[in-house]
Amino acid sequence: MQLKPVSYAMIAAFAGGLVVTVIGSMNVLLGGM
Repeated sequence: MQLKPVSYAMIAAFAGGLVVTVIGSMNVLLGGM
């Protein structure tokens, strides 16, 4: 199964956005306490 570079870019962008969201919500939770 071969992925195109575009697929890798989409996966990387999705993973990066997910990480930023998780870190952001963690900061909000910690800052709220």
